[in-house]
Amino acid sequence: MHIKNILVTGANSGISYQTALTLAKQGHHVIIHGRNEQKVNIAVNEIREQSGNENIDSVIADLSLMTDVKQLADHIKGKYGYLDTLVNNAGSQMGKERLVTAEDHEKTMAINTFAPLLLSKLLLPLLTQSPDGRIITVSSASYNQGTSDQYLDDIELEHNYGFGRAYGLSKLYVLWLMWHLNNELQEKGIKNVTINCMEPGSALTKLGSEQAKNRPLWMKILIVLWLPMIRNPKTPGQTNAWLATSNEVRGLTGMFFDSKGRIQKENRKYYSLENDQRLWDYCMKVCAPFLK
Repeated sequence: MHIKNILVTGANSGISYQTALTLAKQGHHVIIHGRNEQKVNIAVNEIREQSGNENIDSVIADLSLMTDVKQLADHIKGKYGYLDTLVNNAGSQMGKERLVTAEDHEKTMAINTFAPLLLSKLLLPLLTQSPDGRIITVSSASYNQGTSDQYLDDIELEHNYGFGRAYGLSKLYVLWLMWHLNNELQEKGIKNVTINCMEPGSALTKLGSEQAKNRPLWMKILIVLWLPMIRNPKTPGQTNAWLATSNEVRGLTGMFFDSKGRIQKENRKYYSLENDQRLWDYCMKVCAPFLK
């Protein structure tokens, strides 16, 4: 078996943790990213113990800050000669109040949309060194809540913020960005790097439980009623690991998978080449200072 170098973002809990654990059990070299060093160290030790695989590294970065994303990429490029798979799984949902980062970006968009694009672009040179480079980006069924083009003049929702809208749009936008990046690679003749996205379904993760605290009472009641139908994050985590390594999907690119690994057709109701380019241009303007 070829031992792969695999970076998993947000891997100290939830779906990403299960992804990293599954990959570690398969014997791969897993690089676990997280924002909190103490929590990441705990995750690394647990995964080493449960998998029997000592080849687990860690890296700390706050993906709401593009400066940190750049530092993360520089660290990976400086330490490893190649990268087989990047799993963009770190994500966040804010509360009722619109929050901006120290770099003056709406926080949901920074973490869920700008960071995966910037990290993918920065790590492409390492991914192209692999005969089978892969980028797996986790979206969400909530992208359907963002299927409207009326906010493309206000991508960071300075005037139209709502926590559900921000999250839904961020997960829609990251899909569009990954398809755009995939098309760029195809046009450049780069065939050894594939880009696919995955929708994990409803999984009980730390993101969901933490953000439930900020919800209105009626939504908290709905969440309680919904709990019996929510799956363990182990299932989508295993699907992520399968997408990251399986020969069954080698060469497949530009696909959208569900939590069971089935190809699904995403909602493209508001997608157009014009809207795609508007989003791409805005996000690349955000990323440009860190791509030099």
